[in-house]
Amino acid sequence: MKSSFIRHLSILALVGLLAALAYIQPVTAQTPVAGGHFRRALSSDPANLDPAQTNTVRAISVKMNIFDSLLRLNPRTLELEPGAAEAWTVSSDNKTMTFRLRRGIRFHNGREMVAEDVKYTIERILTPENASPFIRSYDRIAGAQEFVAKRATSVGGIHVLDRYRLQITNSVVDSTFPLTFSDLFIVPREEVERLGREFGQRPVGSGPFVFVSWSRDDSILLRSHANYWEGRPLVSALEFRIIPDPATAQAEFDTGRLDFMLLGDTNYRRYADDPKWKPYVVEVSELFTRHLGFNTTMKPLDDVRVRQAINHAIDKATMVRTILQGKAITAVGPLPPSINAFSPALRGYDYNPQRARELLAQAGYPNGFELELHGSSSPVIGRWLEGFQRYLADVGIRGKIVQQDFGVMLDRAGKAEIPTWTLSHGGGPNCVNYLGPFRSRNFGAPGNRMRYKNDRVDTLIDEAERTFSTQRQVQLCREAERLIVADAPWFFFNYNKAVLVHQPNVHGLVGNPVEMDYQPMHKVWIQPRR
Repeated sequence: MKSSFIRHLSILALVGLLAALAYIQPVTAQTPVAGGHFRRALSSDPANLDPAQTNTVRAISVKMNIFDSLLRLNPRTLELEPGAAEAWTVSSDNKTMTFRLRRGIRFHNGREMVAEDVKYTIERILTPENASPFIRSYDRIAGAQEFVAKRATSVGGIHVLDRYRLQITNSVVDSTFPLTFSDLFIVPREEVERLGREFGQRPVGSGPFVFVSWSRDDSILLRSHANYWEGRPLVSALEFRIIPDPATAQAEFDTGRLDFMLLGDTNYRRYADDPKWKPYVVEVSELFTRHLGFNTTMKPLDDVRVRQAINHAIDKATMVRTILQGKAITAVGPLPPSINAFSPALRGYDYNPQRARELLAQAGYPNGFELELHGSSSPVIGRWLEGFQRYLADVGIRGKIVQQDFGVMLDRAGKAEIPTWTLSHGGGPNCVNYLGPFRSRNFGAPGNRMRYKNDRVDTLIDEAERTFSTQRQVQLCREAERLIVADAPWFFFNYNKAVLVHQPNVHGLVGNPVEMDYQPMHKVWIQPRR
């Protein structure tokens, strides 16, 4: 009897154990695990982490983990989605946005975020004494100019409706205006006033990670925010290591002391072609279009046939494959594949030196001409210019390479002092902003260094700016791009391919076409190594 009872208990225990094992799934690559210290690199010290003060990639890469933005930009779809605001509406006249904040968002000092914090954050950016680089993003809000000029003590177009709701009215109809709120990192007034200038050195936000320490030119350490509204991040600590030398960063990654690393042209193939690392390479067509800009007011580039000839003369596919090691996508026009208005039907210019010679002859240059090819002093740009020079020589254009400081080149291009310049243009996820350099109102330093003018292009982009219909906006941008490509104010070279490689036990990193360094780290986790 006793033996039977024991056997019965043993069977029950075994059944219970099997049931428990069935319920407790084994940890796999798809099962997020909490804990771990994540290490990533910055190429230089960000200097300041005040959201109103710095707009560099390295600073934003850190700030986006300390602060919450009012809205977010989904890196996969480039569509706006809720951030600190859980919902928003746009008025019938397309000028006023009404935001409703989430309840229970806590700053790192414990206080709840409210609508007044959003108003304060915007007015702080618009305060001239703060010299914020973001002031142009908000200076078209109704009443902003009066506030900036000290004729008003607050911005009239910002109305706090109650604790969690506010309205913001723009002075013009601009469909790109909502995008600015994906960059609006909200700050607590009492901490800004308590810390003063030190706020940028000891930031206090409401984001997924809390600032811990900053060792200048060495590292920045953050810890997970236990009371984050989306739940505590999976990694316990997030460290940004300052490593200016790419070779050192690569050595640190190879030895496991960095959890991911951005790849450049020189080391892209080493990882992308290695079976060991290939599964852990993440790449995306970045929102940057590399090009050779043309001064369309300077002979012989004032003739569209000459500009078209140059586009036909250069074998960009071969240059991408050899000089850039395949870390780019050949361009057909200004809009890259990651933007919603990219047109798969747009053909662009094929490599056709015979057609280039015909166009040059039609333009009155059967024997070619001399042309200065300007670029920055970067060795990488030097290799591009040498490639341009070789192909142009084949159709009779005698290129002279001129390299100089990047800022000097940009300034001279803006003043129409040089015939060409080599540049990478990034315009964000909206096609209206991306096509900004082709609007005649932006002549010179604002972006249209080509002095390009096409009234129909202006009309199309103006209409696209005023429409909140995504489908209609895409249609208008595509038509504008078609005309721009025909006019050829650029040699359309390539779209940069942003690439990172991560350790095999890292999960949750995404390809972000806006900037690969902009990773939502609260969604990243580390598989424990066995």
